[in-house]
Amino acid sequence: MGAVRWIWIAGAALAAAAAAAVVLIAHGNDGGPTSSGPAIRDPVTVDATLDADTVEFGDPVTATVTVLLDRGVRPSDVRVREELAPLTQLGHTRVTDVSRDGRHTITYSARASCLDQRCISTTGAKEVTLRPAVVLARGHTPVTAVWPVMQVRRRVIRADAARARPPLRSDTTPPPVSYRLAPARLARVLEVAAAVLAAAAVLLAAWTAAGLYRKRRRPAAPTGLERALALAREAERRPPPDRRRAVGLLARLLGSRDADLAGAADDLAWSASAPSPDDVSHLVTRVEHEVNGG
Repeated sequence: MGAVRWIWIAGAALAAAAAAAVVLIAHGNDGGPTSSGPAIRDPVTVDATLDADTVEFGDPVTATVTVLLDRGVRPSDVRVREELAPLTQLGHTRVTDVSRDGRHTITYSARASCLDQRCISTTGAKEVTLRPAVVLARGHTPVTAVWPVMQVRRRVIRADAARARPPLRSDTTPPPVSYRLAPARLARVLEVAAAVLAAAAVLLAAWTAAGLYRKRRRPAAPTGLERALALAREAERRPPPDRRRAVGLLARLLGSRDADLAGAADDLAWSASAPSPDDVSHLVTRVEHEVNGG
């Protein structure tokens, strides 16, 4: 059992190493944030973007304010002041907070559309300038971000209206991305699952190796003739009826292997006088030499 115990010890150590390797590889491949945006140089950095800087009257546009907080700045201490007028906001502002290595990236996104008369120009495209977004963080100087200038074009020009069949265009803006399960949480679940599977694979290999070792160490089961020879040897010290039965069993098993030895054993078992211990010993020795090659 010493070798089997060492197999299990080695399997457990390899399983732990495999699980740790999976976790290290998963974290080592994570190269950090890949989203574009301004690098953090100050404790609070802000950026204001529009998903389209040229739209037609009434088209929806997504306005996004991205706030980057360095270590030491808590998200609860941050307030964002934004005013999208003359745009009309369509629904509530969506706020997401992603933290990594003590830094936070807070995103404020809102859908809006230009439905005001101030977005209409009688001569051509209308330039719409939004008021800068202001980020207020407790203990820090307010930070502002300037929105890009948005061009609002007329939906129908005179040339299109004069045509018998005016062209129609549909809105191809994709809907905002949403997740049933947060990517970071899914990544953690997959890392744990991979570590468990790696450890289970190593333990299964150890269990298989231990089973093969036991199987090789286990002596082979004796054949029927070997059991009969052992019983005959034991019967040498037993009463005559036991010797007859042991020699008779040996004769039956020898019938398909050696007819001469089977006849000799049968004659000895059914002889008028009971088989003596010497007769039984002589027969067993002959069978071992001629049949088993011993």
